[in-house]
Amino acid sequence: MAKFREAIFKLKLVRLQVPNIHDPHTEYGCSWPGESDSEDEWDGDLGDEIRRLLQAQSQLEEFKLSDSSITYKTATSLQASLKASDVLNLKSLQASPVVAKAFLPVAARLESLNLTISNWGDRLLSEMESKSAAIKLSIRRFTIRVWYSDEWLWNNLAKVFALFPKTEELSVTINSLTTATDVEPAKYFFEKVGDNVYVFPSLRRIEVRFETLHRETPKIFEVEIGSMLRARAACPMLETVVDPEKRLWTFRPDHGMLGGCAPHLLGLLMTDHLVQENDLPAPEGSVS
Repeated sequence: MAKFREAIFKLKLVRLQVPNIHDPHTEYGCSWPGESDSEDEWDGDLGDEIRRLLQAQSQLEEFKLSDSSITYKTATSLQASLKASDVLNLKSLQASPVVAKAFLPVAARLESLNLTISNWGDRLLSEMESKSAAIKLSIRRFTIRVWYSDEWLWNNLAKVFALFPKTEELSVTINSLTTATDVEPAKYFFEKVGDNVYVFPSLRRIEVRFETLHRETPKIFEVEIGSMLRARAACPMLETVVDPEKRLWTFRPDHGMLGGCAPHLLGLLMTDHLVQENDLPAPEGSVS
């Protein structure tokens, strides 16, 4: 691990994703019998390590710290030490809210924010309001992943959205990966999102994703046209909507409909898949 960290520090990156990271302050952990890698027992200051990594990447524009298990202690350490000079060029960030709080006051060029799943409440909202004050008008792309069962968030969704009122592109992913069979279908959450986008006067695009274990349930991804119409009426600049079935909608003039426009289905979005291809054959006569 030490050699890996040393190699990363030497690289000059524009984009960096750290999918999984061991936080020595976590209160739980697991290991397989017989494992005894001493490097896995590192108990240093992870917040300081993250800052040092960022300092070494002066050209970094996109940083994804997608592991939501980073502890409050580590996030607090990072928040106490991270400076504007450490993230001069950072434009896009993916992290949990507790980690994002360290970046929001100092990342002056940040324009895209992706918040991973977290348990929201009054305290987190208040802290996010305070830390995002300097950057709130700069965020243009706001992505957030939420629990289907987070009652506080669904009751206060407009307040969370209002953290970044200049958002032009909004993406909300609902984690409904539960074996329970009495969970609301996608249209319930799609409507919730649509009814709270009024805080985004410049909104141009909405995408709502729905994660479920019950994909074969009839109409589980289906949404109602009325929800799109209300969103368009609240956000006159809205141009496109991607529904939970990954269908792309736009709006056409129709004076008989709410807001003077009607949703028009363009079709399914194409999903890109990275395919591992074999190397091309060596040219004839080459030395193998």
